[in-house]
Amino acid sequence: MLEAVAANRALLAEVAAAGVLDAVSEEDLLLVAAVSEDSGRAIDAVRVLAAGEVGHRSRPILGSESLAKQMGFPTAPELLEHVTRVGLPTARARLRLGAQTRQDTTLSGEVVPAEFDAVRAGLACGRLGLDSARTITRILGQAKVGAPTDTCSRFVPAEHELVCAAIGEPVEPGAVAEPPVPPSVTEIHATTWAAYLNPDGAEPTEKGFASRGFWFKPARNGMIPFGGLALPEVAGAVQAVFTAVTNPRQSLKFLSDDDRAVLEEQLEQAEQAGLDPMQLTDPRTRSQRQHDALATVFNIAARSGELPTLGGAAPTMVVTVHADDHASGHGVGHVDGLDIPIPMIAVQQLCCANGIQPVDLAANGKILALGTTERCFNRAQRRALDARDGGCVICGRPAVETEAHHVVPWAIEHRTHVNNGVLLCWFHHRTIDTRGGWKVRMIDGSPQIMPPPELGPPIWRPARQSRVRQSDALRQRMRRQQ
Repeated sequence: MLEAVAANRALLAEVAAAGVLDAVSEEDLLLVAAVSEDSGRAIDAVRVLAAGEVGHRSRPILGSESLAKQMGFPTAPELLEHVTRVGLPTARARLRLGAQTRQDTTLSGEVVPAEFDAVRAGLACGRLGLDSARTITRILGQAKVGAPTDTCSRFVPAEHELVCAAIGEPVEPGAVAEPPVPPSVTEIHATTWAAYLNPDGAEPTEKGFASRGFWFKPARNGMIPFGGLALPEVAGAVQAVFTAVTNPRQSLKFLSDDDRAVLEEQLEQAEQAGLDPMQLTDPRTRSQRQHDALATVFNIAARSGELPTLGGAAPTMVVTVHADDHASGHGVGHVDGLDIPIPMIAVQQLCCANGIQPVDLAANGKILALGTTERCFNRAQRRALDARDGGCVICGRPAVETEAHHVVPWAIEHRTHVNNGVLLCWFHHRTIDTRGGWKVRMIDGSPQIMPPPELGPPIWRPARQSRVRQSDALRQRMRRQQ
Protein backbone atom coordinates (compact mmCIF):
# COMPACT_ATOMS: atom_id res chain seq x y z
CA MET A 1 0.00 0.00 0.00
CA LEU A 2 2.78 2.44 0.87
CA GLU A 3 4.46 1.77 -2.47
CA ALA A 4 1.25 2.67 -4.34
CA VAL A 5 0.84 5.93 -2.43
CA ALA A 6 4.48 6.88 -3.07
CA ALA A 7 4.22 6.05 -6.78
CA ASN A 8 1.08 8.17 -7.15
CA ARG A 9 2.76 11.08 -5.39
CA ALA A 10 5.83 10.83 -7.62
CA LEU A 11 3.70 10.82 -10.76
CA LEU A 12 1.69 13.89 -9.70
CA ALA A 13 4.87 15.71 -8.67
CA GLU A 14 6.34 14.99 -12.10
CA VAL A 15 3.29 16.50 -13.82
CA ALA A 16 3.39 19.60 -11.61
CA ALA A 17 7.12 20.10 -12.15
CA ALA A 18 6.91 19.71 -15.93
CA GLY A 19 5.48 23.22 -16.31
CA VAL A 20 3.76 22.46 -19.62
CA LEU A 21 0.19 23.42 -18.76
CA ASP A 22 0.53 26.80 -20.47
CA ALA A 23 1.17 25.01 -23.76
CA VAL A 24 -1.68 22.49 -23.75
CA SER A 25 -4.98 23.01 -25.53
CA GLU A 26 -8.03 24.27 -23.67
CA GLU A 27 -9.64 20.83 -23.92
CA ASP A 28 -6.58 19.11 -22.47
CA LEU A 29 -6.25 21.77 -19.77
CA LEU A 30 -9.78 21.13 -18.53
CA LEU A 31 -9.15 17.39 -18.72
CA VAL A 32 -6.02 17.74 -16.58
CA ALA A 33 -7.99 19.81 -14.06
CA ALA A 34 -10.75 17.18 -13.86
CA VAL A 35 -8.43 14.17 -13.68
CA SER A 36 -6.19 15.78 -11.07
CA GLU A 37 -9.27 16.55 -8.98
CA ASP A 38 -10.32 12.91 -9.23
CA SER A 39 -6.89 11.93 -7.95
CA GLY A 40 -7.18 14.55 -5.23
CA ARG A 41 -10.45 13.06 -4.01
CA ALA A 42 -8.80 9.67 -3.66
CA ILE A 43 -5.91 11.22 -1.76
CA ASP A 44 -8.32 13.16 0.46
CA ALA A 45 -10.11 9.91 1.27
CA VAL A 46 -6.85 8.32 2.44
CA ARG A 47 -6.08 11.45 4.48
CA VAL A 48 -9.44 11.32 6.25
CA LEU A 49 -9.42 7.57 6.84
CA ALA A 50 -5.86 7.74 8.16
CA ALA A 51 -6.78 10.64 10.44
CA GLY A 52 -9.76 8.68 11.72
CA GLU A 53 -7.52 5.79 12.67
CA VAL A 54 -4.99 8.12 14.31
CA GLY A 55 -7.82 9.63 16.33
CA HIS A 56 -9.14 6.21 17.33
CA ARG A 57 -5.73 5.08 18.51
CA SER A 58 -5.26 8.35 20.41
CA ARG A 59 -8.52 8.24 22.37
CA PRO A 60 -8.16 9.93 25.80
CA ILE A 61 -9.52 6.79 27.48
CA LEU A 62 -6.32 4.97 26.48
CA GLY A 63 -4.28 7.25 28.72
CA SER A 64 -0.54 6.79 28.31
CA GLU A 65 -1.18 3.99 25.80
CA SER A 66 -2.68 6.39 23.27
CA LEU A 67 -0.72 6.85 20.06
CA ALA A 68 -0.46 10.61 20.57
CA LYS A 69 0.96 10.22 24.09
CA GLN A 70 3.44 7.59 22.94
CA MET A 71 4.67 9.99 20.25
CA GLY A 72 5.05 12.78 22.80
CA PHE A 73 1.96 14.84 21.95
CA PRO A 74 -0.95 15.68 24.27
CA THR A 75 -3.73 15.06 21.74
CA ALA A 76 -4.35 13.64 18.28
CA PRO A 77 -4.65 17.05 16.53
CA GLU A 78 -1.15 18.06 17.65
CA LEU A 79 0.24 14.71 16.52
CA LEU A 80 -1.45 14.95 13.12
CA GLU A 81 -0.28 18.55 12.71
CA HIS A 82 3.32 17.47 13.31
CA VAL A 83 3.20 14.42 11.06
CA THR A 84 1.33 15.99 8.13
CA ARG A 85 2.53 19.61 8.44
CA VAL A 86 -1.01 20.96 8.11
CA GLY A 87 -2.57 23.56 10.37
CA LEU A 88 -4.47 22.59 13.50
CA PRO A 89 -7.88 23.55 12.02
CA THR A 90 -7.26 21.22 9.06
CA ALA A 91 -6.05 18.45 11.36
CA ARG A 92 -9.13 18.79 13.57
CA ALA A 93 -11.46 18.78 10.55
CA ARG A 94 -9.88 15.57 9.23
CA LEU A 95 -10.06 13.92 12.63
CA ARG A 96 -13.72 14.87 12.99
CA LEU A 97 -14.70 13.53 9.58
CA GLY A 98 -12.46 10.51 10.08
CA ALA A 99 -14.23 9.64 13.35
CA GLN A 100 -17.63 10.00 11.68
CA THR A 101 -16.67 7.68 8.81
CA ARG A 102 -14.60 5.06 10.64
CA GLN A 103 -15.87 1.51 10.77
CA ASP A 104 -15.20 -0.55 13.88
CA THR A 105 -14.94 -4.25 14.58
CA THR A 106 -16.33 -6.09 17.58
CA LEU A 107 -14.41 -8.73 19.52
CA SER A 108 -16.32 -11.37 17.59
CA GLY A 109 -15.12 -9.92 14.29
CA GLU A 110 -18.40 -8.28 13.32
CA VAL A 111 -18.08 -5.01 11.40
CA VAL A 112 -19.85 -2.05 12.99
CA PRO A 113 -20.94 0.50 10.36
CA ALA A 114 -19.61 4.02 10.61
CA GLU A 115 -21.85 6.80 11.88
CA PHE A 116 -22.03 8.02 8.27
CA ASP A 117 -21.40 4.81 6.37
CA ALA A 118 -22.59 6.04 2.98
CA VAL A 119 -20.21 8.99 3.23
CA ARG A 120 -17.40 6.56 4.13
CA ALA A 121 -18.18 4.48 1.06
CA GLY A 122 -18.26 7.57 -1.14
CA LEU A 123 -14.88 8.66 0.16
CA ALA A 124 -13.40 5.18 -0.11
CA CYS A 125 -14.29 4.90 -3.80
CA GLY A 126 -12.60 8.24 -4.44
CA ARG A 127 -15.68 9.92 -5.89
CA LEU A 128 -17.02 11.98 -2.99
CA GLY A 129 -15.21 15.25 -2.34
CA LEU A 130 -14.39 16.55 1.12
CA ASP A 131 -16.62 19.61 0.77
CA SER A 132 -19.69 17.50 0.05
CA ALA A 133 -18.76 14.94 2.71
CA ARG A 134 -18.41 17.61 5.39
CA THR A 135 -21.64 19.27 4.30
CA ILE A 136 -23.60 16.03 4.59
CA THR A 137 -22.16 15.05 7.97
CA ARG A 138 -22.53 18.54 9.39
CA ILE A 139 -26.14 19.14 8.38
CA LEU A 140 -27.45 15.64 9.07
CA GLY A 141 -25.45 15.50 12.29
CA GLN A 142 -27.11 18.67 13.52
CA ALA A 143 -30.53 17.39 12.46
CA LYS A 144 -30.07 14.18 14.45
CA VAL A 145 -29.97 16.15 17.70
CA GLY A 146 -33.48 16.09 19.11
CA ALA A 147 -34.97 14.48 16.01
CA PRO A 148 -38.32 12.70 16.51
CA THR A 149 -37.96 8.99 17.21
CA ASP A 150 -40.09 8.00 14.22
CA THR A 151 -37.70 9.71 11.78
CA CYS A 152 -34.40 8.31 13.09
CA SER A 153 -34.51 5.34 10.72
CA ARG A 154 -34.83 7.70 7.75
CA PHE A 155 -31.43 9.32 8.23
CA VAL A 156 -29.65 6.38 6.58
CA PRO A 157 -31.61 6.56 3.29
CA ALA A 158 -31.31 10.35 3.38
CA GLU A 159 -27.53 10.09 3.67
CA HIS A 160 -27.46 7.49 0.88
CA GLU A 161 -29.49 9.71 -1.44
CA LEU A 162 -27.30 12.74 -0.73
CA VAL A 163 -24.10 10.81 -1.45
CA CYS A 164 -25.56 9.37 -4.66
CA ALA A 165 -26.50 12.84 -5.86
CA ALA A 166 -23.04 14.18 -5.02
CA ILE A 167 -21.20 11.46 -6.97
CA GLY A 168 -23.72 11.01 -9.79
CA GLU A 169 -24.81 7.51 -8.81
CA PRO A 170 -28.42 6.25 -9.17
CA VAL A 171 -30.21 5.93 -5.84
CA GLU A 172 -31.73 2.59 -6.81
CA PRO A 173 -30.34 -0.09 -9.16
CA GLY A 174 -31.60 0.43 -12.68
CA ALA A 175 -32.53 4.07 -12.13
CA VAL A 176 -31.18 6.79 -14.38
CA ALA A 177 -28.07 8.45 -12.95
CA GLU A 178 -28.02 12.23 -12.82
CA PRO A 179 -24.80 14.26 -13.25
CA PRO A 180 -22.91 14.85 -9.97
CA VAL A 181 -23.94 18.01 -8.13
CA PRO A 182 -21.48 20.51 -6.60
CA PRO A 183 -21.20 21.06 -2.82
CA SER A 184 -23.45 24.13 -2.98
CA VAL A 185 -26.30 22.01 -4.34
CA THR A 186 -25.49 19.24 -1.87
CA GLU A 187 -25.98 21.77 0.92
CA ILE A 188 -29.42 22.68 -0.45
CA HIS A 189 -30.42 19.01 -0.67
CA ALA A 190 -29.07 18.25 2.81
CA THR A 191 -30.85 21.23 4.34
CA THR A 192 -34.10 20.10 2.73
CA TRP A 193 -33.68 16.62 4.16
CA ALA A 194 -32.81 18.01 7.60
CA ALA A 195 -35.95 20.15 7.66
CA TYR A 196 -38.03 17.10 6.76
CA LEU A 197 -36.40 14.74 9.25
CA ASN A 198 -36.36 17.19 12.14
CA PRO A 199 -38.92 19.97 11.60
CA ASP A 200 -38.04 21.52 14.97
CA GLY A 201 -34.32 21.29 14.35
CA ALA A 202 -34.11 24.82 13.01
CA GLU A 203 -35.03 26.22 16.43
CA PRO A 204 -31.74 27.08 18.16
CA THR A 205 -30.86 25.26 21.34
CA GLU A 206 -30.95 27.10 24.64
CA LYS A 207 -27.18 27.39 24.45
CA GLY A 208 -27.35 28.69 20.89
CA PHE A 209 -30.08 31.19 21.70
CA ALA A 210 -28.14 32.46 24.70
CA SER A 211 -25.01 32.96 22.56
CA ARG A 212 -26.65 35.54 20.29
CA GLY A 213 -24.90 38.86 20.52
CA PHE A 214 -23.00 41.71 18.94
CA TRP A 215 -19.64 43.08 19.97
CA PHE A 216 -17.04 45.74 19.28
CA LYS A 217 -13.32 45.17 19.75
CA PRO A 218 -10.56 47.71 20.41
CA ALA A 219 -9.42 49.77 17.44
CA ARG A 220 -6.81 48.26 15.15
CA ASN A 221 -5.09 50.00 12.21
CA GLY A 222 -7.56 52.85 12.35
CA MET A 223 -10.59 50.55 12.14
CA ILE A 224 -13.05 49.14 14.69
CA PRO A 225 -13.45 45.33 14.47
CA PHE A 226 -16.96 44.10 15.22
CA GLY A 227 -19.04 40.99 14.74
CA GLY A 228 -21.39 38.65 16.49
CA LEU A 229 -23.79 35.73 16.31
CA ALA A 230 -27.28 36.28 14.90
CA LEU A 231 -30.42 34.20 14.91
CA PRO A 232 -31.27 33.01 11.38
CA GLU A 233 -34.31 35.27 11.08
CA VAL A 234 -32.25 38.28 12.17
CA ALA A 235 -29.47 37.43 9.72
CA GLY A 236 -32.09 37.03 7.00
CA ALA A 237 -33.53 40.47 7.71
CA VAL A 238 -30.06 42.03 7.63
CA GLN A 239 -29.22 40.24 4.39
CA ALA A 240 -32.47 41.41 2.80
CA VAL A 241 -31.62 45.02 3.67
CA PHE A 242 -28.07 44.59 2.32
CA THR A 243 -29.46 43.18 -0.92
CA ALA A 244 -31.84 46.10 -1.34
CA VAL A 245 -29.30 48.80 -0.51
CA THR A 246 -26.56 47.28 -2.71
CA ASN A 247 -28.78 46.64 -5.75
CA PRO A 248 -26.40 47.11 -8.74
CA ARG A 249 -29.09 48.55 -10.99
CA GLN A 250 -29.36 51.60 -8.77
CA SER A 251 -26.02 52.64 -10.31
CA LEU A 252 -27.41 53.01 -13.83
CA LYS A 253 -29.34 56.24 -13.45
CA PHE A 254 -26.51 58.61 -14.35
CA LEU A 255 -26.07 56.95 -17.77
CA SER A 256 -27.67 57.83 -21.05
CA ASP A 257 -30.35 55.51 -22.42
CA ASP A 258 -27.89 53.83 -24.83
CA ASP A 259 -25.18 53.38 -22.18
CA ARG A 260 -27.77 52.09 -19.72
CA ALA A 261 -29.00 49.48 -22.21
CA VAL A 262 -25.45 48.25 -22.83
CA LEU A 263 -24.69 48.01 -19.10
CA GLU A 264 -28.01 46.26 -18.43
CA GLU A 265 -27.00 43.59 -20.94
CA GLN A 266 -23.57 43.27 -19.32
CA LEU A 267 -25.20 42.87 -15.89
CA GLU A 268 -27.41 40.06 -17.15
CA GLN A 269 -24.43 38.31 -18.75
CA ALA A 270 -22.45 38.62 -15.52
CA GLU A 271 -25.31 37.13 -13.50
CA GLN A 272 -25.69 34.23 -15.94
CA ALA A 273 -21.94 33.56 -15.70
CA GLY A 274 -22.13 33.47 -11.90
CA LEU A 275 -20.08 36.66 -11.53
CA ASP A 276 -20.72 39.59 -9.23
CA PRO A 277 -22.61 42.13 -11.37
CA MET A 278 -21.72 44.93 -8.95
CA GLN A 279 -18.12 44.86 -10.19
CA LEU A 280 -19.31 46.35 -13.49
CA THR A 281 -20.76 49.44 -11.84
CA ASP A 282 -19.07 49.72 -8.46
CA PRO A 283 -15.37 49.23 -7.60
CA ARG A 284 -16.13 48.31 -3.98
CA THR A 285 -15.93 44.72 -2.79
CA ARG A 286 -19.04 42.99 -1.49
CA SER A 287 -17.94 43.40 2.13
CA GLN A 288 -17.21 47.10 1.55
CA ARG A 289 -20.67 47.62 0.03
CA GLN A 290 -22.26 45.88 3.00
CA HIS A 291 -20.30 48.06 5.42
CA ASP A 292 -21.57 51.17 3.63
CA ALA A 293 -25.09 49.72 3.56
CA LEU A 294 -24.91 49.32 7.34
CA ALA A 295 -23.94 52.99 7.69
CA THR A 296 -26.84 53.96 5.43
CA VAL A 297 -29.38 51.94 7.40
CA PHE A 298 -28.32 53.38 10.75
CA ASN A 299 -28.36 56.92 9.37
CA ILE A 300 -31.92 56.36 8.12
CA ALA A 301 -32.96 54.94 11.49
CA ALA A 302 -31.43 57.88 13.35
CA ARG A 303 -33.36 60.34 11.16
CA SER A 304 -36.64 58.46 11.35
CA GLY A 305 -37.71 59.87 14.72
CA GLU A 306 -39.00 56.44 15.75
CA LEU A 307 -36.05 55.32 17.85
CA PRO A 308 -36.08 55.59 21.65
CA THR A 309 -34.81 58.94 22.89
CA LEU A 310 -31.79 59.56 25.06
CA GLY A 311 -32.53 62.24 27.62
CA GLY A 312 -35.41 63.48 25.49
CA ALA A 313 -33.34 63.74 22.30
CA ALA A 314 -32.98 61.44 19.33
CA PRO A 315 -29.88 59.20 19.30
CA THR A 316 -27.00 61.48 18.36
CA MET A 317 -23.36 60.68 17.73
CA VAL A 318 -21.26 63.37 19.39
CA VAL A 319 -18.01 64.26 17.62
CA THR A 320 -15.70 66.80 19.24
CA VAL A 321 -13.19 68.73 17.14
CA HIS A 322 -11.02 71.75 17.92
CA ALA A 323 -12.35 74.91 16.27
CA ASP A 324 -8.96 75.73 14.70
CA ASP A 325 -8.64 72.23 13.24
CA HIS A 326 -12.14 72.42 11.82
CA ALA A 327 -11.50 75.80 10.25
CA SER A 328 -8.25 74.65 8.62
CA GLY A 329 -9.61 71.32 7.41
CA HIS A 330 -6.78 69.44 9.08
CA GLY A 331 -6.65 67.42 12.27
CA VAL A 332 -8.98 64.83 13.74
CA GLY A 333 -12.26 64.53 15.60
CA HIS A 334 -13.10 62.42 18.63
CA VAL A 335 -16.27 60.31 18.81
CA ASP A 336 -17.90 59.98 22.19
CA GLY A 337 -17.46 56.41 23.42
CA LEU A 338 -14.62 55.41 21.08
CA ASP A 339 -10.91 55.48 21.82
CA ILE A 340 -9.83 56.21 18.25
CA PRO A 341 -9.98 59.56 16.40
CA ILE A 342 -11.66 59.98 13.02
CA PRO A 343 -10.15 61.92 10.08
CA MET A 344 -11.29 65.42 9.24
CA ILE A 345 -12.96 64.26 6.01
CA ALA A 346 -15.30 62.11 8.12
CA VAL A 347 -15.93 65.07 10.41
CA GLN A 348 -16.83 67.22 7.39
CA GLN A 349 -19.28 64.57 6.16
CA LEU A 350 -20.97 64.37 9.54
CA CYS A 351 -21.19 68.15 9.70
CA CYS A 352 -22.90 68.30 6.30
CA ALA A 353 -25.50 65.78 7.37
CA ASN A 354 -25.98 66.73 11.01
CA GLY A 355 -24.65 70.25 11.59
CA ILE A 356 -22.35 71.90 14.10
CA GLN A 357 -23.05 73.32 17.53
CA PRO A 358 -20.24 75.63 18.70
CA VAL A 359 -19.25 75.33 22.35
CA ASP A 360 -16.82 77.77 23.99
CA LEU A 361 -14.84 76.23 26.84
CA ALA A 362 -12.71 77.94 29.44
CA ALA A 363 -9.23 76.67 30.24
CA ASN A 364 -10.66 74.79 33.22
CA GLY A 365 -13.37 73.18 31.08
CA LYS A 366 -16.20 75.50 32.09
CA ILE A 367 -18.80 76.08 29.33
CA LEU A 368 -18.71 79.78 28.51
CA ALA A 369 -21.13 79.87 25.59
CA LEU A 370 -23.32 77.45 23.65
CA GLY A 371 -24.10 78.42 20.07
CA THR A 372 -27.03 77.32 17.93
CA THR A 373 -26.73 74.46 15.48
CA GLU A 374 -25.48 75.63 12.10
CA ARG A 375 -24.23 74.34 8.77
CA CYS A 376 -26.75 71.50 8.33
CA PHE A 377 -29.55 71.64 5.78
CA ASN A 378 -32.88 72.17 7.53
CA ARG A 379 -35.97 70.08 6.86
CA ALA A 380 -37.41 72.46 4.28
CA GLN A 381 -34.12 72.57 2.39
CA ARG A 382 -33.82 68.81 2.60
CA ARG A 383 -37.31 68.33 1.13
CA ALA A 384 -36.39 70.69 -1.71
CA LEU A 385 -33.24 68.68 -2.43
CA ASP A 386 -35.28 65.47 -2.38
CA ALA A 387 -37.66 66.90 -4.98
CA ARG A 388 -34.88 68.24 -7.20
CA ASP A 389 -32.36 65.38 -7.03
CA GLY A 390 -34.58 62.39 -6.32
CA GLY A 391 -31.68 60.51 -4.73
CA CYS A 392 -27.90 60.27 -4.86
CA VAL A 393 -26.88 62.31 -7.90
CA ILE A 394 -24.08 59.82 -8.62
CA CYS A 395 -25.48 56.31 -8.13
CA GLY A 396 -29.20 56.97 -7.78
CA ARG A 397 -29.74 55.54 -4.31
CA PRO A 398 -33.21 56.63 -3.11
CA ALA A 399 -33.45 59.98 -1.36
CA VAL A 400 -34.22 58.36 1.99
CA GLU A 401 -30.77 56.71 1.87
CA THR A 402 -28.84 59.90 1.14
CA GLU A 403 -27.15 62.78 2.94
CA ALA A 404 -27.02 66.44 1.91
CA HIS A 405 -23.60 67.61 0.74
CA HIS A 406 -22.15 71.11 0.32
CA VAL A 407 -20.73 71.27 -3.23
CA VAL A 408 -18.62 74.30 -2.35
CA PRO A 409 -17.29 73.52 1.14
CA TRP A 410 -19.11 75.31 3.94
CA ALA A 411 -15.77 76.55 5.25
CA ILE A 412 -15.45 78.67 2.09
CA GLU A 413 -18.98 80.07 1.71
CA HIS A 414 -20.18 79.80 5.32
CA ARG A 415 -23.71 79.41 3.95
CA THR A 416 -26.09 76.49 3.62
CA HIS A 417 -28.53 76.85 0.73
CA VAL A 418 -30.15 74.53 -1.80
CA ASN A 419 -28.21 75.94 -4.76
CA ASN A 420 -25.02 74.64 -3.14
CA GLY A 421 -26.39 71.31 -1.94
CA VAL A 422 -26.77 67.89 -3.54
CA LEU A 423 -27.87 64.49 -2.28
CA LEU A 424 -25.20 61.79 -2.02
CA CYS A 425 -25.33 58.27 -0.62
CA TRP A 426 -23.10 57.51 2.34
CA PHE A 427 -20.29 56.03 0.21
CA HIS A 428 -20.11 58.82 -2.35
CA HIS A 429 -20.44 61.47 0.37
CA ARG A 430 -17.52 59.87 2.21
CA THR A 431 -15.32 59.68 -0.90
CA ILE A 432 -16.38 62.61 -3.12
CA ASP A 433 -13.47 64.84 -2.05
CA THR A 434 -10.85 62.19 -1.40
CA ARG A 435 -11.05 59.22 -3.75
CA GLY A 436 -13.22 57.53 -6.33
CA GLY A 437 -12.83 59.96 -9.19
CA TRP A 438 -16.37 61.37 -9.15
CA LYS A 439 -16.86 65.12 -9.44
CA VAL A 440 -19.92 67.28 -8.87
CA ARG A 441 -20.64 70.93 -9.65
CA MET A 442 -23.60 73.30 -9.66
CA ILE A 443 -24.68 75.18 -12.80
CA ASP A 444 -27.49 77.69 -12.25
CA GLY A 445 -28.63 75.76 -9.19
CA SER A 446 -28.68 72.42 -11.01
CA PRO A 447 -26.21 69.61 -10.18
CA GLN A 448 -23.95 68.10 -12.81
CA ILE A 449 -21.71 65.07 -12.38
CA MET A 450 -18.62 63.69 -14.11
CA PRO A 451 -17.83 59.97 -13.78
CA PRO A 452 -14.28 58.62 -13.50
CA PRO A 453 -12.75 57.49 -16.82
CA GLU A 454 -13.35 53.80 -16.14
CA LEU A 455 -17.11 54.36 -15.88
CA GLY A 456 -17.69 56.65 -18.82
CA PRO A 457 -16.46 59.62 -20.84
CA PRO A 458 -15.11 62.40 -18.58
CA ILE A 459 -17.80 64.91 -19.49
CA TRP A 460 -20.21 66.80 -17.27
CA ARG A 461 -23.77 65.46 -17.32
CA PRO A 462 -26.91 66.68 -15.60
CA ALA A 463 -28.09 64.53 -12.71
CA ARG A 464 -31.18 62.61 -13.87
CA GLN A 465 -32.64 60.97 -10.80
CA SER A 466 -35.62 63.24 -10.10
CA ARG A 467 -38.87 62.05 -11.67
CA VAL A 468 -40.16 65.63 -11.52
CA ARG A 469 -37.21 66.94 -13.51
CA GLN A 470 -37.40 64.08 -15.99
CA SER A 471 -41.10 64.75 -16.51
CA ASP A 472 -40.44 68.46 -16.97
CA ALA A 473 -37.66 67.78 -19.49
CA LEU A 474 -39.94 65.45 -21.44
CA ARG A 475 -42.70 68.05 -21.55
CA GLN A 476 -40.31 70.70 -22.80
CA ARG A 477 -38.96 68.38 -25.48
CA MET A 478 -42.45 67.50 -26.64
CA ARG A 479 -43.38 71.18 -26.81
CA ARG A 480 -40.37 71.88 -29.02
CA GLN A 481 -41.44 69.11 -31.38
CA GLN A 482 -44.94 70.52 -31.79
